[in-house]
Amino acid sequence: MVTVEEVYGEDSWFTYFMRGNEVVHVSQLEGARKVGSISLGNRSLVLWEVPENEITNGYYVNYNPKPRLFRFTRPNILGRDLSFDLMISKTLTPSPLVQLRPRLFGIERTPLFTFRRVAPLEEEIKSSVQKLRLRLPVVNTIEAEIDAMLRPIPQERVRVLNSYSEEIYSQWVLTKVIEAIIEMGGKLIDSFVLNVDSKIVEILYHPNPGVNIHVLVSDKREYVNINNIQSYKDKEVLQIDTGVRTVGKVGITVSFEGNAQFVLTPRNVEGIKKFKEEVRNEIRKKL
Repeated sequence: MVTVEEVYGEDSWFTYFMRGNEVVHVSQLEGARKVGSISLGNRSLVLWEVPENEITNGYYVNYNPKPRLFRFTRPNILGRDLSFDLMISKTLTPSPLVQLRPRLFGIERTPLFTFRRVAPLEEEIKSSVQKLRLRLPVVNTIEAEIDAMLRPIPQERVRVLNSYSEEIYSQWVLTKVIEAIIEMGGKLIDSFVLNVDSKIVEILYHPNPGVNIHVLVSDKREYVNINNIQSYKDKEVLQIDTGVRTVGKVGITVSFEGNAQFVLTPRNVEGIKKFKEEVRNEIRKKL
């Protein structure tokens, strides 16, 4: 048996092995068993025992906070444990962040399917951001999938995939909101701030679960941030919830608080038109 060490928590190190065109976490190897866990303050050292014939070429994955890959080969580890000392050895050199195919645990299958249906929105978002000159860091969907799927705990894969799906879709909806305001004569004076008929329209965006796009109309720029939004409720015309869910095929629901619901996809041209018109109608009430 070979002892394989991993570090969980801040500055994590995880171990994956090649199986054909897949990478397999140590916990997924035949005969692998967890034999101990040692607290290291804000981290923990997790010990696995693995049959030596299960040891192949593989990757160390270091999260700090994003993943870095370090390739290792079987001849370098035969006859010794895969210890944390080896992980941080100066002889390790980073490998390119390539698209690997992690073996699924199972519960991440549906969130992964959903993510891959949402991921193509990246190109449209990038095009809109460039055209409108927005200061919006667009999610790199290749890196996002790697970030999610190289996590060794299935529930973490689900959480991260869902989070990225929500963020990607929210960014796409945000660009549609800005386009809607421009189409009614709005002029961008800053990212997410527009001038419409001598009024200021401010858009607050935050990629967190729940309400994530707020639209405010006022006589002057208020410099509102999400932490003091409650002080400006009299100026708020819209709260837009974006949610990603799977119903048969992937459907995406955008809700106006107390008003309308839309299921928007890039191919739903009529739905996008109606959504934009609803945005304009709500803003006009304050103009």
